[in-house]
Amino acid sequence: MIKKVISIVLIFVLLYVMTIPAIAASISELKDKKAAAEDQKDEVTAEKNSVLDEISELNAQISQYEDEISELETKISDLETSISDKEDEIKELEDETKEREDLLVSRLVAMYERGQTTYLDVLLSSDDITSFLSGYYRIEEITEADQEVINSVIEKQQQTEDAKQELEKEKNEVDEAKSEVESKNESLQTAKQTKQAKVDSLSEEEQELQATIDEFEDAIKDAQKEIEQATSSSSSGGGYIGSFEGTLSWPVSSSTPYYNYISSYFGPRPSPTAGASSNHGAVDIPVRYAPVYAPASGKVIIARRLSGYGNYIMIDHGNGYYTGFGHLSAYSVSEGQTVSRGQQIATSGNTGISTGPHLHYEVYIGGTSSGYRVDPLQYTSHPTLYSL
Repeated sequence: MIKKVISIVLIFVLLYVMTIPAIAASISELKDKKAAAEDQKDEVTAEKNSVLDEISELNAQISQYEDEISELETKISDLETSISDKEDEIKELEDETKEREDLLVSRLVAMYERGQTTYLDVLLSSDDITSFLSGYYRIEEITEADQEVINSVIEKQQQTEDAKQELEKEKNEVDEAKSEVESKNESLQTAKQTKQAKVDSLSEEEQELQATIDEFEDAIKDAQKEIEQATSSSSSGGGYIGSFEGTLSWPVSSSTPYYNYISSYFGPRPSPTAGASSNHGAVDIPVRYAPVYAPASGKVIIARRLSGYGNYIMIDHGNGYYTGFGHLSAYSVSEGQTVSRGQQIATSGNTGISTGPHLHYEVYIGGTSSGYRVDPLQYTSHPTLYSL
């Protein structure tokens, strides 16, 4: 009986010993599978983030192409207007030249028919010295008048030639600009197709997020058009009648916390939140609900909500200089109002597409639809700045 029990125990021990390697192998295999799954998950996550980053970069690229095309189209429009003006100028110059040439020919024909008057003819036909001198000066005047006509013909011919050369130069510039627009359009379409392919590879949830981003970007572009229209209208009449004072002051007070910090600089950047621009045309100052001051004297041409910019103010400072302020919480001025340097115009805030309370500060130069945003730090007197 004892031997039978020992035999059974030995059998169980042997079976257990034999199954340990199998169990160990199974656990090890499971761990390997888990590690492989985690690696795959990390790869998928990294790939997803990479695709989103690529889409963000493509958005910035598309925006840049569209801005460049817009600038080129404005240049073409300006050149075509100039070409039309020059063609009118050339026609006028040619008409004036023809008129003066006809006058000169008539004068020469008349002199030929009458015979050239000489000083001796005047002397012999004079009754006295007074009549001689009178005739003498009359000849001088006729000679000078003839010379003036000749000179004017030569001058008009030269002006016409110069205008024609300038016209030809501008026509070449138009051809070059149109060729560049065509090239930019091809690059733009390629970038859009590449972006769409990337978007198609996203999950349904990610596609919804991307659609929201695209919607916000379209709204911001519409806001930019409103800004361009406002600056164009201001420059063509009804804008600031004063002259730009030469420098822009820092728009927030040194007594405000974080007044000398920048949370986002001018230029390309990763999109900080869905819909926020990845091609930043401003600097962000991380002040919280703080007074905002006019950087120079001017006239308020926009004081209203502008899509992604939230509550927005734009000031015309004269001579083609404009400043813009976005994400404001409150206005202290209204459209059409003239403001002085250092006058409070608003309170910073968190309206529109924003990651938190801050002041979005822009500077425009140009004053028409061809105007463009520049780095505010290059045109504004500012304190020593730090990055946030």
